[in-house]
Amino acid sequence: METGAYVQAYTNLKKQAAKKADIPLLFEFGLVAHYANQFSDSNQALEQAEVIADDRWTKSLSKEALSLLTSDKVRPYPGKRYERLLGYYYQILNYVYLNQLDGALVECRQAAGIINAFKSDVKNYDFFGSAFSAHLSAMVFEAAGEWNDAFISYRQAEEYYQKAAEKTEVSLPEDVGNSLVRLSRKLGFTEFVTRYEKQYGEPPAHPEGHGELILFYETGYVPEKEQFDLVFPILKIDKFGEDDEEIEKFIPTLLGREGRTYPEVELEYLLRVAMPISHSKRPKFAGINVQVGQAQARGVLVEDVEKIALETFEADYPIILFRTLLRALGKYLLYREANKKDGLLGTLVNLAGVFTEGADTRSWQTLPNQILMVRMPLPTGTHTVNLSFLNRNGGVALRNRVNVEIFPNRITFLNHRTYE
Repeated sequence: METGAYVQAYTNLKKQAAKKADIPLLFEFGLVAHYANQFSDSNQALEQAEVIADDRWTKSLSKEALSLLTSDKVRPYPGKRYERLLGYYYQILNYVYLNQLDGALVECRQAAGIINAFKSDVKNYDFFGSAFSAHLSAMVFEAAGEWNDAFISYRQAEEYYQKAAEKTEVSLPEDVGNSLVRLSRKLGFTEFVTRYEKQYGEPPAHPEGHGELILFYETGYVPEKEQFDLVFPILKIDKFGEDDEEIEKFIPTLLGREGRTYPEVELEYLLRVAMPISHSKRPKFAGINVQVGQAQARGVLVEDVEKIALETFEADYPIILFRTLLRALGKYLLYREANKKDGLLGTLVNLAGVFTEGADTRSWQTLPNQILMVRMPLPTGTHTVNLSFLNRNGGVALRNRVNVEIFPNRITFLNHRTYE
């Protein structure tokens, strides 16, 4: 991928793909196939991942119970909510590039349905990924001439960007406000025209007969999850039984001991657990300037995938830790009982517990770190688009160019990826 050999990456991954691939592999294959211009295969994989994810929205009780005895890695992986919405991002672009706008509109409506389900079913829903999803859908509806649906989606994007901004730190893009002014005028919504003109001002002029370029710049990689071990001391004075309620009551005490040391005479057992960890992985390239002839525009951040991924991980961490300790204490009690009967048996039970322990580090690893957007009107015709990738100080770190064809009064979509 990093060398641009997308077809080779696609071919290699397709050869190794299991017949019954699970969500993580389907995500990776869907993205690689997208970059290899295998848009139908990409859609097939991403649609399959979404079907599985939707089916897993209701927990599998058998796997849930098994995970308490072994590892979180056996729990069915449903994909994170932001991952599922980014799956729709790539599916929508796939249909656009296949010149199947009707298919893209179906995906836009399905993405909106998933967001509504999250809003209904998830307490204190964080709206991670929802704003960009609604924003993208609005632009696709606009490209298809579905003005009313576009207006509704822009309004949703406005709401979702504002609700998520405190945690994502992604401001409402000016394009949303400009589009609300333009479309409320086009639809004759007088009350909204007054409101949005006052709120957002006059949008940039769109020259007659021009088309538009909407470029999504994807940079870097989302942070991966790695495994690390935590050690919690169990003391000889600790008394708790096999009852789940007793174990759960003991967990807060155990949490307070993480990282502390005790004299060996006080120690009964060192409880080791495997936990996932994730760190920031900001790329070298943090911005983009686009120049076409005399026209220039700078990329605006519309999706900070790293921020969303880390915030999601931090929110999940206490639940993962509690469940991991509950499982580990259950294993410890099995060891304790076995050790009373026979020291060798206790050792074997302990080793079995160690070897079956493992952190769940599954995620969509090839997602970009951030997505920026450029939207600019251009004259009809084929243009050379000059891309300048900016470092974190705003300086130009690399240049590239692509060709794009612009049609009158139409929107042309394009996405471009770098990895540094």
